[in-house]
Amino acid sequence: MEPEEPEQSKDAAKRDPARRGKKSSKQERKAEEKMKKMLEKYEEWKRKMEEEEERNRDPERLADPYAFKAKQYENTWNTVYWARHGRYEDNTSIPCKRFTFNPAPDGSSRKDATIQVFSVKISELQGGLRWPVSVFGMVALRDQLDHNRNIIFKRERDNCQTLTDKNQYLALTGPVRGVMFCDYVTFVALLYVRGTTESGDKELSRLVVFVRKHNNGTLNSHLIMRSYSSRLSTLDFELGHIVSSVEATISMKVISGPPDGFCGNFVASAGTLNREVMLHHSGSEERHLPGDDINLSRSVVSVEGHSNLMVYIRASDGSAALTAKKEFKPLEKGITTEKLDISLCQLEVVVAWSLFSYSGSLQEEQEPPPKWWNLLASWTKISLSDNVKAVRSGTLKTSLCGTFGGWRAMYLPTAIS
Repeated sequence: MEPEEPEQSKDAAKRDPARRGKKSSKQERKAEEKMKKMLEKYEEWKRKMEEEEERNRDPERLADPYAFKAKQYENTWNTVYWARHGRYEDNTSIPCKRFTFNPAPDGSSRKDATIQVFSVKISELQGGLRWPVSVFGMVALRDQLDHNRNIIFKRERDNCQTLTDKNQYLALTGPVRGVMFCDYVTFVALLYVRGTTESGDKELSRLVVFVRKHNNGTLNSHLIMRSYSSRLSTLDFELGHIVSSVEATISMKVISGPPDGFCGNFVASAGTLNREVMLHHSGSEERHLPGDDINLSRSVVSVEGHSNLMVYIRASDGSAALTAKKEFKPLEKGITTEKLDISLCQLEVVVAWSLFSYSGSLQEEQEPPPKWWNLLASWTKISLSDNVKAVRSGTLKTSLCGTFGGWRAMYLPTAIS
């Protein structure tokens, strides 16, 4: 055993800068060696994780990332999120005209921000596909009112829409109510190209994407353009962020017209964006007779509260084509009825006005989620937080909890970043 260093010698060491610096250098070397070993362990762990990920990699993750994420989103919903908002396939049960005659019971109805879908277009084909193509499937939106599907396009295999290089736009049939734009809106698409047999059908586009509300420095309505490329196509969305808006639900009836009827385009336009919403295109085969209610493909439009709604008709009886329009001043509730006259026909146009509210949504009306849901939510939140702290402190820790926590934060609608 080495003899203990005398107190005087210790004091001298403290006062001697050379000896003190030597001791400090020795501690720094030890710290560097320790850090180097930790870094080597981390690099080894990272390499093994990358190799394991590569072995388990789904080929679709690289070939079609949107489709891969859409499948993950659907699986996540059906295993976890169904407890609060039902099945992934459920459509919204909240109708239009909620507050046309009566306000929200708690007085929360108001003008609010909404998303207006102007068009959805298949702008490009890949993978050997050529125009024309017969398309079927579904496109829908999910807002934070109930998170369920608000369908804007849906066709079965035996009722495809034929798209050509001259007409690449989907014939939209929704939404069934105004789409609220609180924080984000989820767009869901699952489209197919019909083959000669069912086995020959091809997946044209599969995606789940989130359009978030961003502060662009203006309080005015503005356009939002989005484009998403998949393995076989590119899907373009033309959207409008409509500020301080009310919901307008439009219906039409033929008062008078040619005995053999007429066909035409029925269009709405509202606000400062100078974009049209195609309510209905009857084509040459569909004829509207006196006394008929016109079954509009789309009837719900978002209108800025300080602007006006314009309704147009472009009608033809086969020999003449005429155009007329009617202007409507938006209301917060109630019904507005106007006559739209052209020499060819007379229409009655009815607009039902409504404000928006998150009160009484499915999310509030449902029973409280089961206890295991709250436990699961708090568990994943804590585990994710713990892993973040671990990384910041320099210690590496992986666990099922941490993995699931990150997975939940990435894929659950309530935690989208």
